[in-house]
Amino acid sequence: MNDRGLRQVDILEKSKPFQDKLGIKMSKTHLSNYINGKSNPDQQKLILLSQTLGVSEPWLMGYDVPMIEPRESENDSETIEKTVTVMKKLEEPRQKVVLDTANIQLKEQEEQNKVKQIEDYRLTDEYLEEQISKASAYGGGQLNDNDKEFFKRLLKNTLKEKIDKGDL
Repeated sequence: MNDRGLRQVDILEKSKPFQDKLGIKMSKTHLSNYINGKSNPDQQKLILLSQTLGVSEPWLMGYDVPMIEPRESENDSETIEKTVTVMKKLEEPRQKVVLDTANIQLKEQEEQNKVKQIEDYRLTDEYLEEQISKASAYGGGQLNDNDKEFFKRLLKNTLKEKIDKGDL
């Protein structure tokens, strides 16, 4: 509290959105008793306080752990939290529509990622050198290092142009 310049009233005010979200109430008396060591918060209030203050529950309980827990996933975004909150309010058939839509979006994203990986592979030096060697062998001639480098840059630029246009 002191580190952040927060007063009890500030913490209570800051906790209101979390109280609504979690369905956990905390009075001035409860908070005062916790701060003054007269009582300890129960598990529900620990969750509320940790989210309000942006600290880990074990740290709040006095354990020697990092103050802030690393996020479980980079995908724990505000958008996900809002989506889940809205989904919980929907009737089950509508929840299924949201889930089906999310699955469709995920499949599209995975397909795009596969295409991107193929495109990235085609622009690697290894792939380009292999293609130039094949073309050189097919043409029956031997290329020196300068010619190989020239054709590699030319092929890379051409492929990149086609990829950007969507032709490849």
